[in-house]
Amino acid sequence: MTVRLARPDDRNALSSLHRRLSHPSPELFDAWPAVGTLLVSVDSADHPVGYLLGVGDHLAELVVAPDARREGRATALVEAYHARHSDASLTLLVHPENDGARACYDALGFRHDERVADAFDGEDAIRLVYDG
Repeated sequence: MTVRLARPDDRNALSSLHRRLSHPSPELFDAWPAVGTLLVSVDSADHPVGYLLGVGDHLAELVVAPDARREGRATALVEAYHARHSDASLTLLVHPENDGARACYDALGFRHDERVADAFDGEDAIRLVYDG
């Protein structure tokens, strides 16, 4: 499984994945590559089937296409990002009712830190931390 830095010609595939997020960060996504690091997990044809967008130690977006899930892609993306930022714990916010994402992050080894009020357009979030 290959994880690499995103390239400008990945934009259409990444936009399609971005639309799958329940709480996307469109301003941050649109600001890439000027802001943040965007890693992609690609299939055998080098087509992005998942991505992780992070800024410093914060993971802003993580998404994997439904037909590419349960292949270890989210794990590979988080581990690759953490390798680039190994001097810090990684954080992310997840909606309390997003059971699928919460189960994924639990399986990846994230720990619950605190509840964050009004993180998603007036809705609370749970802050998770990954120490690697």
